[in-house]
Amino acid sequence: MIRALAAAGALLALLPVAGCVSWQDKAGTDALVACEKKVDPEERRLCREMVIAAAKGEHQKQIDRMQESIREAEERERLRQVYGGPGQVDR
Repeated sequence: MIRALAAAGALLALLPVAGCVSWQDKAGTDALVACEKKVDPEERRLCREMVIAAAKGEHQKQIDRMQESIREAEERERLRQVYGGPGQVDR
């Protein structure tokens, strides 16, 4: 059961790279296009680095939320195994 949850979590983590375009992806693309319009090469480079760093930070937040969700699901499964599920009677 825990392996199934981990596999499901891994699949969910891959959704952002599976071709689904969200408003965050669109905003990131627009920001990179705006960076390319800058005349100064150094300013353009710094702008790109800032946009990429922001995207990496958001991606890491998504990964952290997914991992926390998996940990909580594993804990619920352990508790269910120890104490039983709702309506389950000991014999």
